[in-house]
Amino acid sequence: MPAKPVHLFENSTHLETINRELRTPLTDILGMAHLLDDTTLEHDQREYVQAIMRASHELLVRVNNSLDMVQLDNDALGVEEEFFGITEALLVMVERLRPTAAAKGLELSLEFAPDIGTKIHCDKARLSQAVFNLTAHLIANHADGVMRMTANLVNDQWGDTLSVTVLSNAKYTPPKNEADASTDVLDITRRLARLMGGEVNLKTEDDQTHCGQLSIRVEVPEEEDSTPARPARILVAEDSRANQRLIGLILGKLGHEFELVANGVEAVEAAKVSHFDMILMDLHMPLMDGMQACEKIRALDDEAAALVPIIALTADVRPEMPARVLEAGMDAYLTKPLDVPKLAEIIQVSMNAPRSRNAKLAKSA
Repeated sequence: MPAKPVHLFENSTHLETINRELRTPLTDILGMAHLLDDTTLEHDQREYVQAIMRASHELLVRVNNSLDMVQLDNDALGVEEEFFGITEALLVMVERLRPTAAAKGLELSLEFAPDIGTKIHCDKARLSQAVFNLTAHLIANHADGVMRMTANLVNDQWGDTLSVTVLSNAKYTPPKNEADASTDVLDITRRLARLMGGEVNLKTEDDQTHCGQLSIRVEVPEEEDSTPARPARILVAEDSRANQRLIGLILGKLGHEFELVANGVEAVEAAKVSHFDMILMDLHMPLMDGMQACEKIRALDDEAAALVPIIALTADVRPEMPARVLEAGMDAYLTKPLDVPKLAEIIQVSMNAPRSRNAKLAKSA
């Protein structure tokens, strides 16, 4: 009787191990590379940094694909919807894929329908992953030509649909030894699309143009009047020196003041003696972890200190983590690598939200 295939990561223990041992250092590398790329560099130095960023991101996508396959098989993968700019999200994907396309002799471009709008509401991480997977698959199977990504929104009686289409008139050149891996990536992409209420289609047009299309259900929000975030004083509880440096640089660029502590015990003590507008709390720290520290802070007699907004920071992307951090009394959940626009938005929203002990208890009940 043939042996049953075994996934590399079959249970939550293995998932937590891969999250912490691979994703955490990868996100550190990506974060620091992005900050370095934003400094004054010579031409050769910028090429080296961007090569590090591309390789690190590709490896991170592969790790995420492996984790998602296990969770999809176990029906454990959920979606985390948010408002974000679709233009910026797709431009990031194109820029990350452009060097890979150029190596295959492909010119990669991005076009938007005039009425696509600036923001949508869906799972940004899953959408970005699906777009990256689909486009990377087409790049791997084509050479010498033009590849064009287009995006448009369609409204029907069921709501709004975002369609991202990748077209290529290039020569079809499938790699000889990567058929199985390519099939796995397409399977993950199709299942991610279905998770978001959509689908993935691959076809060849009559003029021999190859086409890949990802369609998902989204929500287009009403236009909002956004005001700039005022400077905040933020406590950062993080044991990794590399992450301390990275988060500090990000907060500095956003115009906020910050104080650093290395564990949960120090975070609780700092919250007792100083006023902060927010705490960014790593979940895995020595002496006292982030969830324990949050519970201690919520129990403080000083109401202002007890109700400070606490945002969880972690590389742990297991689907149960958002519910666990909210149950521990935290206000929001951010994964690493940090999405800077999302962090800026959470800071602004949290600072503007009214807070009282009764409201906090009601939220946690």
